[in-house]
Amino acid sequence: MYKKERNIALGLIFTILIGVPIFDKAPYHIFVLCMVAINIILVMALNFILGFAGQVFLGTVGFYAIGGYANALLTVNYGLNFWQALVCSVLITSFFSLLLGLPTLKLKGFYLALMSLGFVTITVGILTNWMSFTGGVWGVMGIPRPYIGNAPIRSDLHFYFLAIGIALLLAIFAIMVEDSRFGRAFKAVRDDQLSSEMLGIQSHRVKLLAFLMCGIYSGFAGSLFASLQGFISPEMYTFNLNSTYMCMLVVGGLGSVPGAVLGATLLTIATEMLRFLREKYLTFYALLIIIVLIYQPGGLIVFIRHAIYKYISPLFSRRSLQKE
Repeated sequence: MYKKERNIALGLIFTILIGVPIFDKAPYHIFVLCMVAINIILVMALNFILGFAGQVFLGTVGFYAIGGYANALLTVNYGLNFWQALVCSVLITSFFSLLLGLPTLKLKGFYLALMSLGFVTITVGILTNWMSFTGGVWGVMGIPRPYIGNAPIRSDLHFYFLAIGIALLLAIFAIMVEDSRFGRAFKAVRDDQLSSEMLGIQSHRVKLLAFLMCGIYSGFAGSLFASLQGFISPEMYTFNLNSTYMCMLVVGGLGSVPGAVLGATLLTIATEMLRFLREKYLTFYALLIIIVLIYQPGGLIVFIRHAIYKYISPLFSRRSLQKE
């Protein structure tokens, strides 16, 4: 039953997201929706390593930065188009995720969190100080938009449909991974690593796969973000983003693909609504996390799942009985 409600919830959320621009085409709102689509991909990346595998990894922003800069430099300096650069960016972030994952397989908890924060610091430091290659604090300008055939995607509305389409495909793939033996291995290692190893699951390989999936999804998000903005700089990749994305995942539903999508959607919009608070919006996030952890540890997606189970699932059951 859980899978049915999960799939219905995911379908409902994406149906709403795809339908919103039909009724609201304000340029600023469309731009926010573009950020929603990108953040959905990034929070799903974090969900692989934190939600499924249970590893306290705070370095997703580092992979995000690498993916964005890889796409920017390949398109601006080396003449690749967006799609060629996207493939290369995903491969590059995948390589760095494996490179980071291999020496840190024995770390967990507090030590893994410290290591991941160090990884973000080193990544941003290199991007800031390697002037000849990354442009330093000046960043990279003139990043092109994608092409569909020979037609460039110039409007944010068309870019949004592209980004949300990619997010939907990646969400479906995440669901497939969750339902596969790899997803069961993720959750076994998360719940009890020692018991999973006694059952023959190689926890080191499972953790490494989680790092790899995090890197792949971060590469997609970073490339889309760079193309949307047309300009990136190291200042865009701050420690505050770590807190934001973790809050999105916890509030939406840790270890749930629809929860990651829901949390990214709601809190991206909430962030824009709370711009007047500047950096103080993190206080609101902290209060929200406390409330959710106390009253609904499963995240807001639990309310949607219960509503689907109560009102929508019986409709499918009745139809199946009528057919029989």
